[in-house]
Amino acid sequence: MLTIYGWKKSRTVRCMWVLEELGVPYTQVPLNPNAGETRTPEYLALNPSGKIPTLVHDGFALTETVAINLYLASTFPGNLLPASAHDMAKLHQWTSWAIADLEPMLVSIMREGRRAAQQIDASRIDTAKTDIHKMLATVLEPHLAKQDYLLPGANFTLADLNVAAVCSSLLVFQIDLTMHPAVDRWLKRCFAREAWQRAQARA
Repeated sequence: MLTIYGWKKSRTVRCMWVLEELGVPYTQVPLNPNAGETRTPEYLALNPSGKIPTLVHDGFALTETVAINLYLASTFPGNLLPASAHDMAKLHQWTSWAIADLEPMLVSIMREGRRAAQQIDASRIDTAKTDIHKMLATVLEPHLAKQDYLLPGANFTLADLNVAAVCSSLLVFQIDLTMHPAVDRWLKRCFAREAWQRAQARA
């Protein structure tokens, strides 16, 4: 039995995408943290931080999307993990870059946008967008201009899934990708996958 707790309007969708790619049957419990649904005693027993997502697999509870995704990809048959140690290391490198460098800038835009209209500091949003464009231009764009996916070869892997899931916020915040055509093409390839579409159809 496999259950993922969290609604798709959160990082939970990253894990749902992996589950859909692997074709693993699962139950989703679409908890809404804004309604206090992650602060119940039952949920806090699984995840004391009260955050989402949380995966429970036959009584084994796991939190944090990167850990969950790696666990799923290494536990169930599929093609998300590369065969070589070098490519696996690159998978971790790309995932770390997305989580540590790119995502904080996207989170800063989200947090600023949640303020009351009169309290929003547009300069903070502009600075974050400038930093995002620099990261895309120096790291992701030149790499994807040479190949269709992040790892060598023409295969979609967990590296693409993890990074694309973070990059989905680029579309949410309507960040113009005209200057990054290779990134734009890569994201369209990733989000055209049926597994992503199935995850998006859930609650």
